[in-house]
Amino acid sequence: MSRIATAAWLLLGATLGLPAQGWCEQVNDDLGRPVALAHAAQRIVTLAPHATELVLAAGGGDRLVGIAAGGSYPPSMAALPRVGGPGALDRERLLTLRPDLVIAWQSGNRASDLEWIERIGIALYRSEPTSLRDIASTIRAIGRLTNNIPTAERAALRFERSLVTRCAQQPLLPAYIEVWDTPAMTIGGSHWINDVLRHSGYRNMFGHVPRGVFAIADEARYVARSAMRISLLPGRAGSGNSRLADLLSRPTPGLTEAIGLLCARRQAIAAQPPR
Repeated sequence: MSRIATAAWLLLGATLGLPAQGWCEQVNDDLGRPVALAHAAQRIVTLAPHATELVLAAGGGDRLVGIAAGGSYPPSMAALPRVGGPGALDRERLLTLRPDLVIAWQSGNRASDLEWIERIGIALYRSEPTSLRDIASTIRAIGRLTNNIPTAERAALRFERSLVTRCAQQPLLPAYIEVWDTPAMTIGGSHWINDVLRHSGYRNMFGHVPRGVFAIADEARYVARSAMRISLLPGRAGSGNSRLADLLSRPTPGLTEAIGLLCARRQAIAAQPPR
């Protein structure tokens, strides 16, 4: 990162940061940190696929000037520059996009890159949802930061209403979440997928473990063999699992479809005659 580029950004940032008369907005991100804008965001860069989908849900797609690598996006976004991903951030490229708001993934992007973004004065929203409620909250927050509140509110309400299912009222069936097979990895209680399971009529067999994703011994996986296996590996656990695995790979409004698929599976099990 050249000093000249950084200095140029700081000068440009001072210009972009001039307040628009009569408008100012502040929200808290998923870490509880304040994110303030003196004008509605016009140039948004997302550093994770789920962040891109949340901006789209909030009606801010026309504000995107750079999106995260990976993910499935509409054809209309094919020409947008790809920025970020699991590796180091291309800081020079980010500066050329002149964002006034960056939406990042707290646990998926490099901490040093996020600290740099804040240090040079770009507004940064750190996304780290732990429940389905956080997804709706982020949609609303993006709506406020883009001055697009009515559209975002409708999307958030539509998402929340779709979470009401009959399966959530039924006894919860034990489920084993297969994140990886070699080594065997699953999720503990500190993951938003647990919320998906509850709305679908399941409970995580390893939900008592206060962790996110972690490795388990072969013996533990053997004990879980009698539970419903929900695989996050595309092409595993039966036909059509690729779609389910894709939906469960990121915290977006698409999880309502995942809940529907899991609920249908739950109801099919309940309809089977007792052995």
